[in-house]
Amino acid sequence: MNQLRRALAPDGSPHWLWVEPNDSATTKTAIDLTEAGLADSLPEIAAWLLCPDAREALLGIAPAIDGAQDWPLLLPGCPPKAICLGKNFAAHAREFGVEPPDELVWFAKLPSVLVGPDEPVLIPRWLDTRVDPEAEFVLLIGAPLHEATLAQAESAIAAWALGNDVTARKQQGLDRKREWPWLRAKNIQSFGSVGPWWTPSDCFAPSPDLQIHGRVDGELRQSGALGDLIWSPAAALVEISRWCALEPGDIIFLGTPAGVQGVSAGQTMTVEADGLGLLSNPVK
Repeated sequence: MNQLRRALAPDGSPHWLWVEPNDSATTKTAIDLTEAGLADSLPEIAAWLLCPDAREALLGIAPAIDGAQDWPLLLPGCPPKAICLGKNFAAHAREFGVEPPDELVWFAKLPSVLVGPDEPVLIPRWLDTRVDPEAEFVLLIGAPLHEATLAQAESAIAAWALGNDVTARKQQGLDRKREWPWLRAKNIQSFGSVGPWWTPSDCFAPSPDLQIHGRVDGELRQSGALGDLIWSPAAALVEISRWCALEPGDIIFLGTPAGVQGVSAGQTMTVEADGLGLLSNPVK
């Protein structure tokens, strides 16, 4: 499965790498797209992923770098917008005592709070609330969408990754009772991770049975299948695009399965799905 990684080069600069399996299943070749001129811009990269001619042209001139597949991974780009779906697994809605909503529930995750693979999620000492990890699939948008059709929405999905929509749960509940937005409960600095890389859509055809797993210190907390989503990826994009134009580089968290529980400093959260790798973040 091809991977588009953002990684830290030995000189301290971020590089975009195209990593693909060799004939040996245990080895991979890393092609340095940054050396070939690819900008460190998620909107440009997302649009590039959906342009086969431009992609093949750049891959044809990008050099292979020995050892680059072992460079530390970084947050795979800063999105212009990050939108999260709420209660998009029926069982997750019911574990909080409510029925699944009739309409799509969505909210903002501020891009500046996001961290990448292996970066710590930091719980402020002053925060008096349970903190919950939420394992999620994440989409990368590669083409503009406004009042999109289902076919347009499907074709605009440039890549897939994993995410963790970390939530200050008690604060979310308090703000909900006050009829306030959820914004601060979802947007404490570092309360969200994306990675470990982007898997391009044209080499990834997820089945409804594709499972996502959320673990804390190796203990399985959450598990759900893509087919269990109330709103499919394309249907969600259609609905969001009625209200808000989506642009290349925007990302969408698709919602979390049931099983959310609190996490504490000293623990490690992971999100995993076949074909999309493993996203790990320590809690401090």
